[in-house]
Amino acid sequence: MNIMKLYSLARELARDLVFDVDGQVITISIKGVIIASIPSKNYNFSFFEVSEDEFILALQASGYVVYLGLESDEEVEEEAYPSIVQILISELMPHVNLLIEEAKREGYRGADLLLDDDMSPTLKEAMYEILLKHRKGKSPYEQFEVA
Repeated sequence: MNIMKLYSLARELARDLVFDVDGQVITISIKGVIIASIPSKNYNFSFFEVSEDEFILALQASGYVVYLGLESDEEVEEEAYPSIVQILISELMPHVNLLIEEAKREGYRGADLLLDDDMSPTLKEAMYEILLKHRKGKSPYEQFEVA
């Protein structure tokens, strides 16, 4: 298996995206990429807030989930999340699909950090926590008991 192609495709995801949120220009940078094979073939996405200006966008498709570690140059208000996530998904999904298609072609199984483009310590910790959970076969999502 040639994992170098996956690293190369992940490197192409390292970019800055500029948003106009209520007249304020915000730059969101893709700083980290994790790919993990999963048993589900469903399509899904999740958005995690790590801090006021750090996020993780998880995009799931075709037996894989790709986690994108995102850093913003400004604090992002919670009200802006839906529109920002919608734009992020529409902008990034074609690139994520290329990564997933290559992983399928290579028969990739496992979980790897494909990109660390100078992630902050907080974002790096959150990304590695997700990576370790996948490698241990655990869900990266926290489970809560219903009261």
